[in-house]
Amino acid sequence: MELEKGLSPDITLVCKLSKDGIIRYINKEYTDVTGYTEAEIIGKSHETLQDPRLPAVISKRIWETIKSHDHAYFASKNYTKNNEFFWTVADIHSRMHENKPTAIFIRRKFLPLEIRAELEQLFQILYEIENHGGGEKVARKYLDGWFEDRNVTCLSEYIVNKFGGEKKLAEYMNAEIPLKELFKVDAREMGIDEILKTVKKNKKRRFGLW
Repeated sequence: MELEKGLSPDITLVCKLSKDGIIRYINKEYTDVTGYTEAEIIGKSHETLQDPRLPAVISKRIWETIKSHDHAYFASKNYTKNNEFFWTVADIHSRMHENKPTAIFIRRKFLPLEIRAELEQLFQILYEIENHGGGEKVARKYLDGWFEDRNVTCLSEYIVNKFGGEKKLAEYMNAEIPLKELFKVDAREMGIDEILKTVKKNKKRRFGLW
């Protein structure tokens, strides 16, 4: 039985990747949550934390987006060094040169359950299709139909819609939430609007050091 790592919405994991997805920088929260030290994780692939059952079609789609856009969102199941899982929404910014990324900056925060449930089911279905039901080509067709049913074209657009728009999602990613508010309720049960009601806006620029 898998164990879930407790991750409250006031925590932001930050990392910087090379254009090839190699980790070049992590913040303290990244170490605190994952259990990996800088020495253990710097120079390793971003896939170190990635769920091994992440569908290939999802992984390829997000990298296609990263390589062609300077900003995107992603959601994923991750694993700590001790093999505890946690779900996050990722805010991804790419430094572009001649329409190609030269560096990638990612900040991750807790993914509310109301969004996670549907994505968890989607990822499981795609994984089963890829491995037991027709391969990646069939999984890609299923994913395209899934997006069409929800009137979106990609996972990034789906996440923005589920958060209630770009403004609300940006507010969430930039937010610091007082612990005294989080202690009043199980954060996993909080909806997006409820979380944002507890927000104390963060005045600092997350990527000011680059």
